[in-house]
Amino acid sequence: MEPVWNGVLTCDYERTRPHASHLEWDLYTDALIRWPLILMDDPRPYGQLRRAGIVDIPELAHRDLTSAWHRQLAGLDHAVNLITRATHDRDVASAALDRVDDAARRGDVGGLARALAAATAAFTRVNATHIVNWLLPEDHWERLLTDLFGSHDAALTCLSALQLPAAPGHILATQIQIPHRSGEATAFDIEVTARHQEQTVPAAGLITQRTRAARRREAWTTAAILAAAGDYQVVTEIRAMALLLGWAADSEERRKELRERFLTGAHSWCDLTGADPCRITAADLLGDDRDAPH
Repeated sequence: MEPVWNGVLTCDYERTRPHASHLEWDLYTDALIRWPLILMDDPRPYGQLRRAGIVDIPELAHRDLTSAWHRQLAGLDHAVNLITRATHDRDVASAALDRVDDAARRGDVGGLARALAAATAAFTRVNATHIVNWLLPEDHWERLLTDLFGSHDAALTCLSALQLPAAPGHILATQIQIPHRSGEATAFDIEVTARHQEQTVPAAGLITQRTRAARRREAWTTAAILAAAGDYQVVTEIRAMALLLGWAADSEERRKELRERFLTGAHSWCDLTGADPCRITAADLLGDDRDAPH
């Protein structure tokens, strides 16, 4: 996101993704403009398209929409609902891309065109989640954790630990004996306990690096919740934050996988129709006359 100039923020994918095709720019700009509708059922657009790859967002619209979203994300129910909806969107896009792959293998131009139209619409919804790279309330979370732990370094360490992809699952902190100390000490003690447990099991059963990271994530989640104990609203916000950070990391991994599958399918369509992959647009894939070369 570019700095505000004359009351307007600019998201310039020409600069951040200079080697992207027109189609890729379309996928990002359309998803960016529509993210309020896709992620929080707010019909207001997030800016408007200046040209392919560039979106201008009035500062007031940016502030209003992100403030509304951040208020929603403080609630556990909203966080769970967002994750559920986004996961469903990924499943729909994946199924649509399965049909794209099948049509491409069979060389079925008509079937591929129809499947790509559905996949384009489905992936646009998934791609809206790329805003988690800069529009989550991470500054607020950092201040909140700094206040809870009494340490900015501890807050940053906690945020880093929580940014572990949610899949393939968590190791619950309740499986570890938790000493009743300060939040930061609790996280440290749980990590030490986890490492000790790893050292006492046979080599064949050593906990993987990801599981160690999951233990660390759960340790810091528990530490933050204990530090906020007694304040229901803050505890709820911490739980929502932990869910959202794990989801955001996982979402980015899955989104990139689906993006590559989508672009591969689009290139297959170009190969079959003689279209130029550097010139096709999202509208070409969504339109009625998709079999004509470009």
